[in-house]
Amino acid sequence: MELLLDKCPEIRQVELLVKQFKNLFKNKEPESLKRWIMEAQRVAPLKNFAKNLLRDYDAVNNAVVTECSNGQVNRLKTVKRMMYGRAGFDLLRKMVLSKSILNHQN
Repeated sequence: MELLLDKCPEIRQVELLVKQFKNLFKNKEPESLKRWIMEAQRVAPLKNFAKNLLRDYDAVNNAVVTECSNGQVNRLKTVKRMMYGRAGFDLLRKMVLSKSILNHQN
């Protein structure tokens, strides 16, 4: 492994940036995504990835800094599917909020 890293030091940079990207979602720091993108644009293998993140910056940054998890989004979609065609927005809202309250109490 060290021989490979010696021959191609860019791999070490990519490894570090990948770990930093993962930590963005754990640390939830505002502006951290922007700093990460600026660093990633300087490393050839991540240049296109960073460019595409900039295209959807607001959405990606929201995913980085908010506490909403995929589990919460999936639960919301499940409730929405269950209620489809049965009731209006008011009942859907009550279902989502009542389950959220129950989940926070446990």
